[in-house]
Amino acid sequence: MILRWNEEMKKVLLCLCLFMTLSVVLANLGLGIFRNQMRREYTALAAGVLENVLRVYPQASEEELLQLLDEPETAGEGEMLLARYGIFMDYGSRTLEGKEKRLRFFVMGMNLTLVGILALGAGGILAYLRKRQRRIRELQHYMERLSRGDYCLELEENGDDELSGLRNEIYRLTVQLKESAALEQRRRRALADSVADISHQLKTPLTSMTILMDNLLANEEMDKITRHHFLSEVSRQLTGMSWLIATMLKLSRLEAGVVELGQESVEAAGLVEECAARLQTAAEWRDVSLETRLHPGASLTADRKWTLEALCNIVKNAIEHSPAGSRVQIETGENEIYTEIRVTDSGTGISLEERQKLFQRFYRGGNAAEDSVGIGLALAKEVVEQQHGQIQVDSEEGKGTVFSLKFMK
Repeated sequence: MILRWNEEMKKVLLCLCLFMTLSVVLANLGLGIFRNQMRREYTALAAGVLENVLRVYPQASEEELLQLLDEPETAGEGEMLLARYGIFMDYGSRTLEGKEKRLRFFVMGMNLTLVGILALGAGGILAYLRKRQRRIRELQHYMERLSRGDYCLELEENGDDELSGLRNEIYRLTVQLKESAALEQRRRRALADSVADISHQLKTPLTSMTILMDNLLANEEMDKITRHHFLSEVSRQLTGMSWLIATMLKLSRLEAGVVELGQESVEAAGLVEECAARLQTAAEWRDVSLETRLHPGASLTADRKWTLEALCNIVKNAIEHSPAGSRVQIETGENEIYTEIRVTDSGTGISLEERQKLFQRFYRGGNAAEDSVGIGLALAKEVVEQQHGQIQVDSEEGKGTVFSLKFMK
C-alpha cells in the first residue's frame, strides 16, 4: 500500500516544527545572553566585595582573598548574617532583586510565547480540520447530485492537495458520465428513428407479399407460370427487405457511434478494382461499361471494409442512373492535401433542388430505379464523413454527374 501524505497537514506540521524550533532557539539564545549578563554582574559584585575588603583590611593578602573564593562551602553563618540584615530574604540588595525580577519576567515571557505558539498551532490544525470537513461535505453532496443524474455542477476551486485531486477526478468522471449519457441518448434516438423508418419502408413490400400469398393460397389451381411469377415477386420483395434492414442497421450503428472505424493505409487503386469487380455483373446487366483510371501510389487512411461499401453504393447509384450503352468511369488521384476518388456517370444529371436532398434517408429522385430505396447514398456520406472526408456532387442536367470522395491526409 502506498502511503499518500496529506499535503495540507504536512504544511501545518512543518509550520509548527518551524515555530517550535524558532522558539527553542530564541529561548536558548535569551538564556545564554542572560547567563552571560549574570556572570558579568556576579564577577563585578565579587570584585566590588574584594575591593571593599582590601580597603577595610589592607593587611589581607590577595592569595587569602582568592582562596576564600575557591572555597564556597560554608557552615551557613554567612547566610544567617545576611538574613539578619534582610539581604536575599527580603531583597536587601537592589541589584540582586532586579536580576531576579528580570529572570522571572523572562521565564514568564518564554512560557507565554510557548503557550501562544501551541495555541496558534492548535487553532491552525482546528481550522484546517474544519475546512477539510467542509470540503468533504461538499464532495459528498456533489456525489449525491451525480447519483441523481444532475451533471450541471461545476467545481470552482482547485489546488495541489489530495482533495483537489479527488475533486478533479470527480469532475473528469462527471464529464465522462455526461458524454456517456448523451451518447446513449443519441443511440436510443437513432434506434427509434431506425425502427420507425424500417417500419414505414416495410409496409409496402409486406402488403404486396400478403396480397400475393393470399392469391396463392386462395387459388390452388393457378397455372404454373402465374404461380412462378408470384413466387419470384415474393422472393424479390424478401431480398429487398433483407437488404433494407441490414443497411438501415448499419447506418443506425454508424450514426449512434457504436461502430469504431479502423484506421489503416488503403491503396486507392485496389479499393476501386475490388468495387468494380463486385459491380461488373450489375453493369453488364444494364449494358453499362465500367472504366477505371488509376493513379499509382495513391492511398488513404480509412477503414477498408466500410469505405469499400460506401464506394460501391455510389458506383451502384451511377450505374442505375446511366442509360444503356453508356459508361461509368472511376478514377483516383491525390495531392498534398487529400486523396480523391471520382465516379462519373453519363446519366441525365441532377437538378440543384435534388442535390440538396440527395443524401437524405429514403430520398428517391425523379430518375430513381423502381426498386431503389434511397438509403445507399446516406450510408456512403456517413461513412466518408466519419473518416474526416467529404463527398461533393457536381452535376449538369443532360450531361451526367460526378461524385467526388475526398479523404484528407
